[in-house]
Amino acid sequence: MNAQVRTQLKPEEKIMAAIGHGSIIGGMMGLPVAAIIWVTQKEKSPYVGFQALQALAYQLAGTVGAVLCWVCWGSCYFLSLIPIMAAPERYGDAPPPFFFVSLASMLIPMALMGLWWLYGLVAAVLTLTGRDFRYLILGRQLERYLATRD
Repeated sequence: MNAQVRTQLKPEEKIMAAIGHGSIIGGMMGLPVAAIIWVTQKEKSPYVGFQALQALAYQLAGTVGAVLCWVCWGSCYFLSLIPIMAAPERYGDAPPPFFFVSLASMLIPMALMGLWWLYGLVAAVLTLTGRDFRYLILGRQLERYLATRD
């Protein structure tokens, strides 16, 4: 979408696109919001439809990625508990160092989720100003996919 088309966007279109991206703060509840906006607006406004589709795909990919990160973290954390469960008398009051490393590694999925949310909120702000936002990699792939469907 070029700059000329952006100036012709109605305020409602900007708001709907921003809501689609901003729904990321709702976690998994943001997915239906983006989906509803895409389904109801794709025929009315190509801009809103594309932005909502991007938001939906981005949130879905991020949700899957977050679940995988938390499963990996949980597995490491569980593995750190095995020595304690196997020989509690050996450790007494001080668990093995790996336990603390695995506990601290919880910050990794938390930081990734924070960055994921932040990027979605940046998209919301940019679309609210009428800019034509594209997520890195995902935006171009969706654009190509939609172009082959037409």
